[in-house]
Amino acid sequence: MSAIMMILALAASSADPAVTAPTLSTGDSWVYDRRTQRGTTGFVDNRVELRIDRVDADQMLVGIKPEGAPGDFEDHITGLDWSIRRMIEGKQTVTARPFAFPLAVGKNWTTDYMDGQPHGNQQSIRSHVTYRVVGWEDVTVPAGRFHAIKVEANGETEVALAHVASQTIVSAPGAAAISSSAGSGPTTVDQTFHNILYYSPEVRYFVKTIREDYNANDVLIQRETEELVSFTPPPVSAAN
Repeated sequence: MSAIMMILALAASSADPAVTAPTLSTGDSWVYDRRTQRGTTGFVDNRVELRIDRVDADQMLVGIKPEGAPGDFEDHITGLDWSIRRMIEGKQTVTARPFAFPLAVGKNWTTDYMDGQPHGNQQSIRSHVTYRVVGWEDVTVPAGRFHAIKVEANGETEVALAHVASQTIVSAPGAAAISSSAGSGPTTVDQTFHNILYYSPEVRYFVKTIREDYNANDVLIQRETEELVSFTPPPVSAAN
């Protein structure tokens, strides 16, 4: 074997393998510190706990509870790959897929959806997101140091808002307010976002995310950062 072939073989053998889908169990729980910056108004810090309450054949029930919330966990249906779903026109539709397993450097995928059902002042929303696996990085968070695979997402949304007489409409937290008046037509609000996710096979989910939302003028309106504080698997006897 030539020297060049030996170097290539060694490089291939030492490369990080593709990341397969996690095996998730009822009772898995994660705690994250979340910092939200809206415009130039400062920062809001809080802590959020996630807990898997049930794992089915093709989906799971994930409970979410901010620290200090008076109620119990709020349950959400997600895919086993952590994809997010919504009921649109009577069908479960994937609206976000942060991880498309197996994850390998260079892989990319997209999600697209259009919801024409009115929700309050929102008349419709159209979304397009492109995801890409860019590489591996060592990331330090409150829970420790992790070798994580990095996923970047770039998204575009177009929201149609109805005008209501003498009312102020805000399309998203931190976005510019839009004053409305009777008889005027709908307003379209365009926004983009950039999201970085660091997924760790060790904890079966992300250890850090950074999401930045921009208005139509490419002005940052919100930045949200989440870092893992702890991951707790269920006792062996309780795991699925």
